[in-house]
Amino acid sequence: MKIAILATLASPQSKVRRQIAQILSSIASIEIPRKEWDELIPSLCTNSSNDELNIRLASLTTLGYICDELYPEDISDPLKNQIILALINNISASPDSLESTRLAIKALPNAVPYASQNFKVDAERDYIMEKIFMACESPDEEVREFALNTLQEVGTQQYESVEIYFKQICAVTAAAANSESNKVGAQAFEFWTTLAEDE
Repeated sequence: MKIAILATLASPQSKVRRQIAQILSSIASIEIPRKEWDELIPSLCTNSSNDELNIRLASLTTLGYICDELYPEDISDPLKNQIILALINNISASPDSLESTRLAIKALPNAVPYASQNFKVDAERDYIMEKIFMACESPDEEVREFALNTLQEVGTQQYESVEIYFKQICAVTAAAANSESNKVGAQAFEFWTTLAEDE
């Protein structure tokens, strides 16, 4: 039954894919902490780079729901790394990749707690932050909003990284604060408010 549900992710209907993604994440929230259905996350991560757009989008949606459902301790470090890479690798400045970028950056705030090991490796941390900063400068309002939300999570979960990227953070939050979009501007102020509360 699980394999049949997984196969339905390829549906051309976005509503169907969303519902299937929610079903899969609900099953995952029960089985993955019990070390069952170990192949689900690797399969979704592999599908996140599939040439078939519907499969790629559905897999990213499902990973987003899984990140929301599970605690970091529910998942092994290698699987966390696969999830982070699947999301980060789908963030692109290309207009042709806008849909997958939206889904990846929307899932990323919930995935930041999974990236604790990645943030200990300079090259991996730099790669993640480079993609977040790229998304902060996207012409798409929704991408910018969730990128700033991700930045806020980085400030909370990986506080020591704020000092390393302070200039870039100041630049993107200043640009966001001056944005015509109220949502984007609010996220910029939220970042500094949250940081001030933590300090």
